[in-house]
Amino acid sequence: MGGAYSGQVLLWDTRAKSQPVLKTPLTGSGHTHPVYSVSVIGTQNANNILSCSTDGVVCGWTVDMLAQPQELLELATPVPSKTDDLSPTCMAFPHSDPTYFLVGTEEGTIYPCHRYDRAGAKAGVEPRISYKGHAGPVMSVDFHPVRGPVDLGDLVLSSSLDWSVKLWKARPPAATTATANGTPQAAAPIMEFSREDVVYDAAWSPTKPGVFGLVDGAGQLEIWDITMDTEVPIAKASPSSRVGATHLTKSLNKIAWEEHDGKRAAVGGLDGMVTVFEVAMDPPRNEEWASVKRLVGRAEGAVPGK
Repeated sequence: MGGAYSGQVLLWDTRAKSQPVLKTPLTGSGHTHPVYSVSVIGTQNANNILSCSTDGVVCGWTVDMLAQPQELLELATPVPSKTDDLSPTCMAFPHSDPTYFLVGTEEGTIYPCHRYDRAGAKAGVEPRISYKGHAGPVMSVDFHPVRGPVDLGDLVLSSSLDWSVKLWKARPPAATTATANGTPQAAAPIMEFSREDVVYDAAWSPTKPGVFGLVDGAGQLEIWDITMDTEVPIAKASPSSRVGATHLTKSLNKIAWEEHDGKRAAVGGLDGMVTVFEVAMDPPRNEEWASVKRLVGRAEGAVPGK
């Protein structure tokens, strides 16, 4: 499935031809602005599709019925913001809780949001906390996949057009309180990875707790392991150059890991091509989770106000 610039959500079947087998209508309920983020939430046998468009609308769809959304949420920036407009460019759900999610925005702020009204907090943007640290549009957010002896599910990666990737410690909405004057707390990143070009996407490895991959405007795929080095990647590569490629069309803007063994990564580029890379890594060891936990603990201690 995918989202389109027209505001449609499209469903393909690889057994069928290249045309989508289902799509949302162009008019009526749903999205009327570009849909840059689509997620599948739930289990393999019971799931639905969540999509988010740049006008702040989040829709929930069932796979077999895309005529109208089963869930519709309109996001607006919390007071005392000077504008109600919120333009999400990406979203991510924690693996353990499908009732809340993070959205990254064009302005550079990341907001936590509720899907449902619960515990006195209305559905929509959480008014008590926001994540501020990027100076450009946020292009991706990704929760740690939480597999292993230590729970790292509150670690979030974000990438931005400000040439950086940042690491955050997400706080559950129920555990946050606003400042004395009612303004949201502004959480700071605990680590930053500065790059040499705009970063379009960053995603955790599904198997190695300290590993993530990123893709950038220079057309590079970089693999990082924060348990080994937080200054430089452990590997980098680029797709084979194509005739007539310019700097812009070389740019890579999406990365997706093979979910079971994490030994392959697919990257998508602005030229419309997808390239699959083999990523050779040793199997994860139990001590790697503890190593990430210690690293995060030291980084948290170095953040002002912690």
